[in-house]
Amino acid sequence: MNIKNSFANFKKGSTYSSLLLAITQSIIALFFILFDFIFSKSLTVEQFGYWKEMFFLINLGIPLLSFGIPEGYKYYLAKEGKHKVIFSNTLITFFIISFFLAIILIIFNALHYFNWIDLNKYYLISLFFPIAYLASNINRTLRYGYINESKVPLHSRITLICYLLTLVLTIIIYFYLNQLKSHFLLIGVLLFIALYAFPIYVLIKKAKLVFKPKWFNKAFIKKVLKQGLPLYLATFIGTISVNLDKSIVSIFEDKETFAIFSVGALEIPIFAMLSAAFSQNIYPKLVKLINSDKKEDAKNLWISTTKKVSYFTYPLLLILMIFSKEIIFFIYNENYQESVLIFQTYLLIGLVRNNYYGALITASGQTKYITLYSVSMLSLNLILSLILYSYLGIFGIVLASLFSTLFIQFLQLNHEKMIRKYIVDFLMDFKIATLILVIFSSYLWQIL
Repeated sequence: MNIKNSFANFKKGSTYSSLLLAITQSIIALFFILFDFIFSKSLTVEQFGYWKEMFFLINLGIPLLSFGIPEGYKYYLAKEGKHKVIFSNTLITFFIISFFLAIILIIFNALHYFNWIDLNKYYLISLFFPIAYLASNINRTLRYGYINESKVPLHSRITLICYLLTLVLTIIIYFYLNQLKSHFLLIGVLLFIALYAFPIYVLIKKAKLVFKPKWFNKAFIKKVLKQGLPLYLATFIGTISVNLDKSIVSIFEDKETFAIFSVGALEIPIFAMLSAAFSQNIYPKLVKLINSDKKEDAKNLWISTTKKVSYFTYPLLLILMIFSKEIIFFIYNENYQESVLIFQTYLLIGLVRNNYYGALITASGQTKYITLYSVSMLSLNLILSLILYSYLGIFGIVLASLFSTLFIQFLQLNHEKMIRKYIVDFLMDFKIATLILVIFSSYLWQIL
């Protein structure tokens, strides 16, 4: 009975919802690893370079063309409610953006047809990008809504069932891969769309949301953009900064090297999604606490959440560090031996992929500072990447990403007046300190 009561109480707490979000978001990352696992065995290194490049372009383009709308939506949903009206307005806005994106891509494909430009392997495939954009953004918007209304368990049940449909589709493609291999980029973009699109209809129906064009309010969209635009600029710059390493490698190296480098960057989506699940779950609470002038409570909630995330991510990080070579060879193959050191070094960035370090700034509505820190990170990352690349090759780019990420997180903590609290309450926590020490020791043991 006590166990049953304890579990019932646990389900009522925020940790349970955060765990569910972490699971559903991590499964997305695992699907992308599964896609890589299947196709890396059948494609040449050059073809797999195109495969990784396409997903790089999609994952880069979607946030850049979202204009901060999801962030503005999340903020005003937490602050004002009105879920149905806000969702309908947001959905219409995404349809408008997708329409214009489709027109642009149709023009580019037509220019390719008349041999005026060369889209290479992206001819016709790129016409599916607006659908991928729409599916990803609607899925994310719905997730924010379910979080705000404390319906994360329902959201998780629906998405997990729909993930099974994507898994069935993936298995079917696997059995017919030899016949379909020549269309590997088309299959990739369709799998991306399926992963995000399958849950959308049920999520909308269960939330009793509706699509009513007559609710479209330009004033509301302007308000959302005003709040979200600084975050968009930060996201725009931050996305470029996070993907700067891949961009430099793509420009200066061949497709084979790009494939090797991209394989080494495997860890990033897993840790980012785990931390995002927890940070998204507490965001409405942070907004309410700060608006109620309870900033210390907001800081304590952030630190507490960071610890919880770290208790999951740090042991995972350690396991990945120890078995890094075996993981790379299992998912891909021995052609990616050079990816191992890159993978191990990128894992260290996972030490600060345990929460959103600008959460308190964002929840305070001071989004212009997020933009400022994003510009600083991009500038620092670019300068360090070019300098270290000239001396150390692609490994120098990895080190630049690590140093710039750690430095900017420190600046954001300093802005939030959290340095001392972070050191005392987080870094000096016995379990956290022990895990960090063991992780660094394992890294040095692996590379020396």
